[in-house]
Amino acid sequence: MIFTLLVALFAFFYPQQEARAMDPVTIAILAPIAIQVAKTMMPYVIKGLVNMGKMGVKMGKEMLNILRLPLGVVQTFILFPFGTCFSSGIRNMGQGFIAPFKVAFYAAMLPISAFGIGV
Repeated sequence: MIFTLLVALFAFFYPQQEARAMDPVTIAILAPIAIQVAKTMMPYVIKGLVNMGKMGVKMGKEMLNILRLPLGVVQTFILFPFGTCFSSGIRNMGQGFIAPFKVAFYAAMLPISAFGIGV
């Protein structure tokens, strides 16, 4: 704990370097190269964003599945005498109990999914 505080104080009081602007000639020379690099990287960036979107949809689906836990409790304990809701209530409680862990897993995998892992 003391080490963490010392590191935080050192980082806070350490003098920051002065920001310097690049000269216009350097910017004019590097701009065409930067545009070519951006055009080359565009398909990979789009593919990464699509993969992250897919993982976000999976995470959103599991966030909705969290609501199955109270639904399962109602089906199991309140609607049990009125019909055959017991088995579906147990199933909903199980899926609702597991859903927060899946959301945490998908949230941890979100940055990694940009590279196509776990999609």
